[in-house]
Amino acid sequence: MLGFFRLFLFGFAGLTVLYLLLTIYNRSLTRERLEDEWAEEGEIGDRDAYVEAGLEAYKTSFRPKLLLLVYILPLIAFCAVFFITNFM
Repeated sequence: MLGFFRLFLFGFAGLTVLYLLLTIYNRSLTRERLEDEWAEEGEIGDRDAYVEAGLEAYKTSFRPKLLLLVYILPLIAFCAVFFITNFM
């Protein structure tokens, strides 16, 4: 039982690190895309305000919520392997 809790703790810590890294990477890609859009539109207005407004819209979109699958998919896979190994 102790081994299961250790696996769970280290697995959760690893998935949290992966989630944070993916979040930072995805946010940087979005920021770069917004900066490129601003440059293509003729550089009208304040770039920082445009990028910040775009990042606020990004926060409320569905895309950052998809990153939560980093936690869900490995849990489903672990449960499936556990079930198949022990009950089939």
